[in-house]
Amino acid sequence: MAQLTKEIKLHPAQAAFRNSNAISRGYVGGIGSGKSWVGAYDLLRRAKPNRLYMVVTPTYGMLRDASWRTLMNLAKELQYFREENKTEMRMVLGNGAEVLGRSADDPERLRGPNLSGAWMDEASLMHRGAFDIMLGRLREAGEQGWLSATFTPQGKSHWTYKVFGIRGEGVELFHSHTRDNPFLPATFYTSVMHQYAPNLARQELGGEFVELEGAEFPGAWFGDHAWFDEWPATWQCKTLSLDPSKGKDSKAGDYGAFVKLMVDTEGTVYCEADIERRNVDLLAETAVEHCRTWKPDLFGCETNQFQELLADNIGRMAASRGLVLQPYGLDNRVSKVVRIRRLTPFLSKGEIRFKSNSPGTQLLVEQLQDFPGGDHDDGPDALEMAVRLAQVLIGGQEVNDGLGSYLPVG
Repeated sequence: MAQLTKEIKLHPAQAAFRNSNAISRGYVGGIGSGKSWVGAYDLLRRAKPNRLYMVVTPTYGMLRDASWRTLMNLAKELQYFREENKTEMRMVLGNGAEVLGRSADDPERLRGPNLSGAWMDEASLMHRGAFDIMLGRLREAGEQGWLSATFTPQGKSHWTYKVFGIRGEGVELFHSHTRDNPFLPATFYTSVMHQYAPNLARQELGGEFVELEGAEFPGAWFGDHAWFDEWPATWQCKTLSLDPSKGKDSKAGDYGAFVKLMVDTEGTVYCEADIERRNVDLLAETAVEHCRTWKPDLFGCETNQFQELLADNIGRMAASRGLVLQPYGLDNRVSKVVRIRRLTPFLSKGEIRFKSNSPGTQLLVEQLQDFPGGDHDDGPDALEMAVRLAQVLIGGQEVNDGLGSYLPVG
């Protein structure tokens, strides 16, 4: 049988990425630098016969409209496409390898299949938990699989920089500028560059990890000094807060955020977050379980959402477990942005420590670093409430900063 040969031209960064044997490979670049194309091409070239692979994007819309389309069109161009099941988002390549398409909007749903490889496209728009879960999937047929991540950078505070920019063992990063792509229209780079501020151009076109203006909590506040492994042996108080993000005005897709908080005898604050999408019943059940195991001196939740959705459920579930639980409602009359800004003096002085090896806490820090422009702020809001509860317990009275009442009300 005659063999079809087709010449594929790669620019140097794409070729280096393609030829790397690292377990985790990152390709960071400016817009239009060929990230998604080389991610798709790399998957096709690495796919082994009859093995299973996965393409992961931040949302199903991005998967359908961009990454999946790129992969399928390239497979057809190379005459390496056999069939597709659009309902299952499953593709079979010419050698029998299967490729699944999945969204990382809920990272926990990525658990399940054992894979020989995975491509995470637009990885910087995903949460760190998606990357961690995918690493645990790379074990098909008892062999170590590979993971590639293609993305535009989101600053040095972002998890993609901590994973790929610092380049630990088994990790390599490849960098590409927008103008490195010879296949773009001749005027594309200059026309876009003139519309961007200098730092934004360095990120969006140069593919550099930079700190953009507008983020209120700089990445330097969350360095190694800000993390802890073990809780203090002695403390002044412990609190637990919940931002249900289930009220009538909450954004669709928001997370329910719990924050466990401890203030040690020196006044340093330690916290751990549990942030997941949960329905109302599961929120109540999780609240009761955290109260049972954490044993907070005070557990608080926003008054309106607590009364509307959670009071009966929490009370009923606590009673079924033989617990006496009296949650407090927090009267949040001030806007969420203003309330989260109350954390600034604590964070700037390094007075808050974050639990290491905790996916929920990592997500909390990501949301803090994205504030106020991020899509989600449930974790920071819950942290502010947990700090506020501790202030009330330690101070013994309302702390009035002129922004409105935030005493717990029973």
